[in-house]
Amino acid sequence: MNLFNTSTDSIFKSLLQAAPDGILVCDSRGTITTASDQCEALFGYALTELIGQTIEVLVPDALKAKHIGLRERYQEMPRRRPMGVGLDLYARRKDGSQLPVEISLSGCMVDGEACVIAVVRDVSERRRLESDLNRLIEELKRSNEELEQFAYIASHDLQEPLRMVSGYTQLLKRRYVAQLDSEANEYIDYAVDGVKRMQALIQDLLAYARLSTRGRGFQVTDLNFLLRQVSANLATQVEEAGATITVGELPNLRVDASQVVQVFQNLVSNALKFRRPAIPLVIAISANRDGDYWRFTVSDNGIGIDPQYSGRIFEVFQRLHTRDQYPGNGIGLAICKKVVERHQGRIWFESTLGEGTSFHFTLPINLGEI
Repeated sequence: MNLFNTSTDSIFKSLLQAAPDGILVCDSRGTITTASDQCEALFGYALTELIGQTIEVLVPDALKAKHIGLRERYQEMPRRRPMGVGLDLYARRKDGSQLPVEISLSGCMVDGEACVIAVVRDVSERRRLESDLNRLIEELKRSNEELEQFAYIASHDLQEPLRMVSGYTQLLKRRYVAQLDSEANEYIDYAVDGVKRMQALIQDLLAYARLSTRGRGFQVTDLNFLLRQVSANLATQVEEAGATITVGELPNLRVDASQVVQVFQNLVSNALKFRRPAIPLVIAISANRDGDYWRFTVSDNGIGIDPQYSGRIFEVFQRLHTRDQYPGNGIGLAICKKVVERHQGRIWFESTLGEGTSFHFTLPINLGEI
């Protein structure tokens, strides 16, 4: 049987030989009748050695008997089977080594006889890369677990001596207040304030380390309800700032509610913190559909952010102002970024210095399907 028996067929023969994958044609008995040049590189056989052999010559020894039955059943009811159907397949090379492959099968008629075309792709490099990627993922997972454990131990071991320093320093002040001058009392206040800031820093570090490993499951959540929680949590600060907050209609999405609350709360807290004293603060929260995502915006008319800091503002412990100007440890926006990325979204900002800032972040409509 000759697959190429007309002048028109020479075009298809040229296409066959130019294909990057190995292509084999087998008759109804499983005999190889045609093979492309790529098969020589794949299997180590010359084409003259392959043609006339049954396809089982390319099947690992342990699977030959089983393959005959599978081939015969496929021949009775041929159907198109595309590449990448999840099968873990190997081909046997001439030297006996095994080659990981993907195989696409389809039936055809040649000279009135039913044949099977097999397209064979070498996936050894892909398997190697997948193996390396899985190893790196496991190492990263182990590293994250070790980091969280370290953060927990460090926070526990550091908190206790800090509490002791704070407690005894304040006890010293209460007991000997009459014997200390104003300068000594001021030094004690500095020490107590330093301890409190260190405790807050440790708690922030622990919270950041646990974002990925201690996150809750994703559930459909009414984000309007989350914003009501944020409003309740920040009610005192909002009142003290004399701020006005407007909230548009928000969607229901599959999220980790406890973490998304953090994002909104951190962004609103930043707006409350970095306001212009002489200008009534207005914060606007809105949501708009953007393809497969919802884009959320938290805007304010505060002091704004210099564009030169756009590359570092979401990094851990990066502060744009001194603590004397504005309190905080510079971790709030880093937490926002990590939460949003865990939800397969992204976060960025637009700002005009002296006029205000808009933080934007996206969350997918169908989390896990993007």
